[in-house]
Amino acid sequence: MAHGPVAPPAMAGPAQGIARAAAPAWLDCPSQETLRSARGVVLLVPGTGSKPEEAWSWGYAPALAADGFATCTVALPDDGLGSFTTAATRVRRAIKATARLAERRISVVGHSQGGALPVWAVKFWPGAAEKVKDVISLAGPFGGTQLGNELCTAGRCATLAWQLRVGAQHVSALQHAPLPTGRRAPSVTSIAGLYDEIVRPQPAASRLDGAANVVLQDVCAHDPSEHGLILGDPVGYALTIDALTHRGPADPGRLPATTCEQTFIPHGDLAGSYVFLESVTRFTTGLLDPSRWVDAEPPVPAYARPWAD
Repeated sequence: MAHGPVAPPAMAGPAQGIARAAAPAWLDCPSQETLRSARGVVLLVPGTGSKPEEAWSWGYAPALAADGFATCTVALPDDGLGSFTTAATRVRRAIKATARLAERRISVVGHSQGGALPVWAVKFWPGAAEKVKDVISLAGPFGGTQLGNELCTAGRCATLAWQLRVGAQHVSALQHAPLPTGRRAPSVTSIAGLYDEIVRPQPAASRLDGAANVVLQDVCAHDPSEHGLILGDPVGYALTIDALTHRGPADPGRLPATTCEQTFIPHGDLAGSYVFLESVTRFTTGLLDPSRWVDAEPPVPAYARPWAD
């Protein structure tokens, strides 16, 4: 693996041939022609502390392109280190903007917090839900994470840690609000690994009622993926493609028999994956920064309060 600063693989730039007002600065898409002619359009949502290129440029972006999909990426406010509900509002806007540019319904793939944000968006904003075919979450914290409880042990921690700890009101609202129903309702697949050191305990931490919940080790017993490695995991990607290419969520029974023999995401750049280390550093330093700490979980927004215990 290369040492020293190396530029990450190129991502899609701002949508070309589109009025600047139509494509916000935080949304990166290819041209409208590419979006319209592709097999499908996927919005990629990074996780806490992660910039889009760090999460997606070396794995899902090239893999999806090779499989005929066009991808857009959304940059979260404050790199996802701020309020969960503020980030969810950004994702809602990204869903609607991407669907508008593509002139069709889209799918959303997210990692960690980025897997939960689109679920919040389709649960609470019907205008976003009607634009989405599939939501596929990689290591999403739908049940909260014990890490948040540990960070908040002393009674002060980052807003996000309060919101995503086990037992948080925001987690309750995320779990208890119903998923959309009906013929055109989005399907949801939650993919997780037993060795996740960030979103835990698994599998409860990533379980979402109403979704297809898949544990990687139930599909391939020797899958080694933890929280970050899931971004390059070939089994997770096979499940993602299965969901994207079939009506409804992923079905492990449809995966090729050779899936468990693979070691890395198809068409991925293993050497380039080191850029994700920047996300790891930002995640750690961001959540441990005392200037971000508050004394309590902020109130759940009024629209979600009926589902918060």
